[in-house]
Amino acid sequence: MASTIEIPLSMESLSDYEMFLRIKRLPVYKFIGRTAVIPARYAKMLRIKHDRKRRLTYKASQFLFDYQRDIARLALDAQRFSIFADCGLGKTLIYFEWIRHVLKNTDGAVLLVCPLMVVDQTLNESTRFYGDELQWEKLRAHDIEGWCNTGGRLGITNFEAMNHDVHNHRLSGLVIDESSMLKSHYGKWGTQLVSLAKGLDWVLCGTGTPAPNDRIEYANHAVAMGAFPTINSFLARFFVNRGQVQNRWELKPHAINAFYTALADWSIFLANPSRYGWQDHSHDIPPINIHIHDVPLTSEQRLSIQEVTNDLFVSHVGGISTRSKLSQISKGRHNGKKIPENKTRYIQKLVDSWPDEATIIWCLYNAEQEQIAKAFPDAANITGATKHSDRVSLLADFQEGRRKVLITKPKILGFGLNLQIATRQIFSGLQDSYESFYQAVKRSNRVGSTRPLNVHIPITEAEAPMVENVLRKAKQVQADTEQQETIFATYWENRHAVLR
Repeated sequence: MASTIEIPLSMESLSDYEMFLRIKRLPVYKFIGRTAVIPARYAKMLRIKHDRKRRLTYKASQFLFDYQRDIARLALDAQRFSIFADCGLGKTLIYFEWIRHVLKNTDGAVLLVCPLMVVDQTLNESTRFYGDELQWEKLRAHDIEGWCNTGGRLGITNFEAMNHDVHNHRLSGLVIDESSMLKSHYGKWGTQLVSLAKGLDWVLCGTGTPAPNDRIEYANHAVAMGAFPTINSFLARFFVNRGQVQNRWELKPHAINAFYTALADWSIFLANPSRYGWQDHSHDIPPINIHIHDVPLTSEQRLSIQEVTNDLFVSHVGGISTRSKLSQISKGRHNGKKIPENKTRYIQKLVDSWPDEATIIWCLYNAEQEQIAKAFPDAANITGATKHSDRVSLLADFQEGRRKVLITKPKILGFGLNLQIATRQIFSGLQDSYESFYQAVKRSNRVGSTRPLNVHIPITEAEAPMVENVLRKAKQVQADTEQQETIFATYWENRHAVLR
């Protein structure tokens, strides 16, 4: 694990008291009697001379952005590190840099775990930037245990393949892409990956910046990083249990600085690289334009809404069950039966109005997707039941322009994929989840995008409160991300000293 240094302090020395105050501002430290123990990587931040041999040598690839180069170095220096970076800023290249240096400086193997549909994209990116330097083995569920024992040094697999205990054996490093998957604290994938990470010296996680109401997402990351022994110990340190079904855990009052200070030891937030002194390549990303379209209700839909809410007009959407019912009614489904609706035809007219642009249509429900797919018979329609080989083929057709329309759900293709060819997106509906909405949007709005992305949200009056809630969360996230970065930048303001 990362080395530490001990700093004896005298109660009778003013300079030692000043040192004590500087130590207290570090993200992590501990005191044993009158001796402070800090990670060796913070020595230069305290202006302490400490000659330590790095655990590995670092030589960055020339094609990296400055923030990719330096974050890779930070991650290698920390050994266990999490990157909470905005979608499209190039986390994959940071993974590759970290992996190639771990392989060069250790004898073990490295396993990368990512969403199923991102596996081939990752391999293509590796070949594009690194040629044959990184020799990957693509692993299925039944391959992993054997590979951990006797396989090559670099493997890649998907979350679904992590369905049984995997012993680390000769494993040196673990990379978890789209690590927001870990936030299902007691789910099989999260539990398995956190357990696997505990026995390793080298662990790297990467995901987009969570929404303000998803801060407990960091719990599994904190355990995987070795910063806390259990999820409950992390939650107890910073959160209050309100005992409610929704928003059960709330950050303790006035704890936000302490919370992000602790996280700064093993992670970084990145939405605006210039906040840290790096060149801001994100300003080159074209804008996202959001268009809300009003779709009139049919008389049958209005009667169905009245049956659910006991009100002719929608004044509130109620709990999860009611919101789901209203959402399905808006898409032409009530009590398992089809009812007349206007949304499908409205979406069809929208797509027909931009015949030369590629479009992604995001759905929520199976019946809704089936209905929209009938209106676009030539579209690449990818459902949960679509075989993997067919998904790959349909996705290639869309990415290479042979099909102009892709129909799917955020939970299927909303994470990790590069779908920049689409300059239009349509959300048939939204249901409260800001993360799902934002991740889906960013599939088509990334570093390297050349045209603005127009996002269209056709809604009935029954869906308006849910859409307003998601867009309200978007404003919260922007403010929260700025606060996160400001706190983190405080601890990396001397980053040149730390990185060298």
